[in-house]
Amino acid sequence: MKRTAAVACAILLLFAASCKDMALEYYNRGIDAMEKGDAAAAVEDFETSLSYRSDDPDTHHNLGVAYQTIGNYAAALEHLKIALESSPSDPILHYSIAETHAAMGSQQSAAREYARAIALKNDFYEALTDYGKLLMQMGDYTAAEENLVHAITIKPSYGKTYIYLGWVYAKTGKVNQATYYLYRGLQSEPNSIDGRMGLATLFYEKGLFDDAVAEYQKVTEQDAKNPEAFLGMGRCYTALGETALAESTLQKALILRPDSPDTRLALGDLYLKGKDYERAVNEYRTAAGQMNKDPRAYTNLGRAYTAAGNFAEAQSSFEKALLIAPDNPWVLYHSGQLYKSMRDATKARVYFERSLAHVGTDEQLRSLLADALSSLKN
Repeated sequence: MKRTAAVACAILLLFAASCKDMALEYYNRGIDAMEKGDAAAAVEDFETSLSYRSDDPDTHHNLGVAYQTIGNYAAALEHLKIALESSPSDPILHYSIAETHAAMGSQQSAAREYARAIALKNDFYEALTDYGKLLMQMGDYTAAEENLVHAITIKPSYGKTYIYLGWVYAKTGKVNQATYYLYRGLQSEPNSIDGRMGLATLFYEKGLFDDAVAEYQKVTEQDAKNPEAFLGMGRCYTALGETALAESTLQKALILRPDSPDTRLALGDLYLKGKDYERAVNEYRTAAGQMNKDPRAYTNLGRAYTAAGNFAEAQSSFEKALLIAPDNPWVLYHSGQLYKSMRDATKARVYFERSLAHVGTDEQLRSLLADALSSLKN
């Protein structure tokens, strides 16, 4: 009996060793496949590895990254979280989870995970860079700049950081800084889609709409399903007065990303420019339902109602925008324009002066406010 038990144990040990060997073999195959850029093959190999050894956190981590690469974000998160249970203080795991949330458009979740990764590894320049990009997309340009500048001090040769910092400067109207950082980043990353997107943003901000379109088209040549490129192109065509092209291009962006409030806003702007107030209102209302703590949709809704002469709805819209951002100078400016349209010069002046108090370095708005206040004196 004892001998039989010993034999059984030996067989079990051999089986366990065999499973471990097979798990390692397929794990290594998966790593090789990832290095060759074949994420689909890597998924198969890592899944096979887990069939022999289901509790290996490294395999779950790499499988999560492979799933993320092929766009299966739900599966990616599932395996990354399993790996995290074994290594809750691993900054790279938190970074991988952040990247997955960012790809899914879950910005708050991504921001939380990037912050955790950086807290665990304060010289994690890749996380600082991608967090900076996310903050820029969320409209927090000050925090984005801080993270990106920090990343550059850690790794001055990392081209992506220069690209995103240049993009931040393009969005904030700092043309000289934007030009320097974008072109320096593109020297290191000549095929960077984000670099081209940053240049397009810079050209758009400078009013060089044809040049911006050319850059967006280069992006779509590399990535035919890039919704941000079609959105940017649509905005350029709106500015150029190419109404039909603008609408068809923005509709392409909407098909690629149906839940994009920015595309709804851009369509609203197109319709507002064409005095199609009903469609503009519909787009802005849809955007308002998709946006959290962002006053733009309600502000533009107020503008549309003001232009249409529906002052009661315009007041309601601006009040909602001011509840979200009581000191936003653009909301205050457009509120002033509403009261000017209502021939209430006293209230219009109050809002224009409040806007002026918060205008900061926005020279465009400062000029508009100077004209608006001057017109009230006449």
